[in-house]
Amino acid sequence: MSKSANNIDLTQFSYEELAHALYTKGKRDGYHKVTDKTKWREAVTAEKLGHVTFKKISAGKNSDKYGADADNPVSGKKAEYKSQALEEAQINNLLQRVKSAKTGSRYAPLTVGGVYNGAYSHEAVDRYRKHEHYFSIFYEERCLMIIRPRQATVIDQLRSEIDRRKKSNKGGSTNLNTVRINLGDKHLYDIAWKDEVWFKQHE
Repeated sequence: MSKSANNIDLTQFSYEELAHALYTKGKRDGYHKVTDKTKWREAVTAEKLGHVTFKKISAGKNSDKYGADADNPVSGKKAEYKSQALEEAQINNLLQRVKSAKTGSRYAPLTVGGVYNGAYSHEAVDRYRKHEHYFSIFYEERCLMIIRPRQATVIDQLRSEIDRRKKSNKGGSTNLNTVRINLGDKHLYDIAWKDEVWFKQHE
């Protein structure tokens, strides 16, 4: 069977059957529930990078797996995954297509965001310093690219947001800390994996 859904007659399957098939494959591979939230994206990312994902959703704060989703057998480090699903309009930003034929101006580079639920204090952020970080970009449930932000960039942004929120008069939670990487700032990340065929077809 081809790996491309375009070559499969999907009309013969219900949404329930397809979802159940994904669940069953995940269960066979050791996942507690790969269909839970965006857990399946972690499995996709790990396959692209040659990593080994953790089968449980999350690890306790006293575990060395805290703030990580997989093991990188090459580097020996643990990896934290973030992912973002793009809307149709954002493809223009990802590809930086020409916005105006008259002026030659292009769409602004895409900014990729990753939410760190566990980075609510400087002590918690310290745990992320040991891990590699990967941000995956999905479109139509396909992984198009995976970037690896510089570790210092991730940590600095997390710390800055904690300090900003603490100083804010509004107060509030320091959870849902977000790291944002503008793809135009190429010095802030490396491309860990890219679907070269898709980019060539849509350039």
